[in-house]
Amino acid sequence: MRLTTAALLTAMSGVLVISQGPVLAQATDSITVHCVLVSPIDPRFSSCQDQHGTIQSAVNHADPGETVLVGAGVFPEQVIITEPLTLEGAGATTVIQPAVVTSYTSSLFSGAPIAAILLVDSTTGVSVTDLTVDGSVAGLTFTGCSPGYVGIFYRAGSGVIENTYITGVHFNPLLLGCQTGLGIFVQSGNGGPGLNSQVAIINNTVDMYQKNGITANEPGTFVAVTGNIVTGMGVTTVIAQNGVQIGFGARGLVSGNAISANYYTPPDYVACGLLFFEAGGGLGRTKSNNYLANEQDTCTAGVGPSSNSPFN
Repeated sequence: MRLTTAALLTAMSGVLVISQGPVLAQATDSITVHCVLVSPIDPRFSSCQDQHGTIQSAVNHADPGETVLVGAGVFPEQVIITEPLTLEGAGATTVIQPAVVTSYTSSLFSGAPIAAILLVDSTTGVSVTDLTVDGSVAGLTFTGCSPGYVGIFYRAGSGVIENTYITGVHFNPLLLGCQTGLGIFVQSGNGGPGLNSQVAIINNTVDMYQKNGITANEPGTFVAVTGNIVTGMGVTTVIAQNGVQIGFGARGLVSGNAISANYYTPPDYVACGLLFFEAGGGLGRTKSNNYLANEQDTCTAGVGPSSNSPFN
């Protein structure tokens, strides 16, 4: 587990380079490792320098470049990260599962309100690893298609999402036709200064999403999507899902993923395992993915048996 390293991402000739380098702690309180319910039986306990009752409390106390370790347990909260740090759980038993969610952020494209369970906003160098984000409980409380619903949202933010399980980002059965419900969403502010997003999405599992498993949108966004398992709801007449979407000027490399069960039966739209929609140079940048039981495995704008309804 990475306690003293951070991912540094650089776009070089269209390729996302991920290197591991030492974190230069900038603590003002001599504490560099903040813990949330990490117990003595957790092998990471010896690294703990303080303890907090909530993830947000630990994040608020962390200076840039520091680490927040989270123990096993269910944490009924939304988390906002606005500085570079590492957020590391104890594995699948660290569960962020709010009972209700609030729309405290918005789309950089449309300004539409978004309720995100974990938000990385306007910062770089944020690593999210080894935990579960579960939206199944809060999703049942929605009464309409707004606000949008997102599991992990990198909003003009950069970093790494790794070894994490994102599940249940969907509304109640009466609202499953709403064009929202994204497991992971990476978005830039149309390439404006300080508004770009570069995220490595590695070895995660994303399932039980409503619209898309992994979404990257807008110019200035670059994602490396590698080694993930992305599973839709299977054959449905309710919504045309996409396992992975790269669209509206975003760029990305999609390789070594298992993408399955995105299948919409009505003829008006098509569900896709991997959708490139008006992508900014991302077309064709996919290899060695395994597809199973999708209506169409790969789609591009204007290609396929029918159009798609991409999220933006």
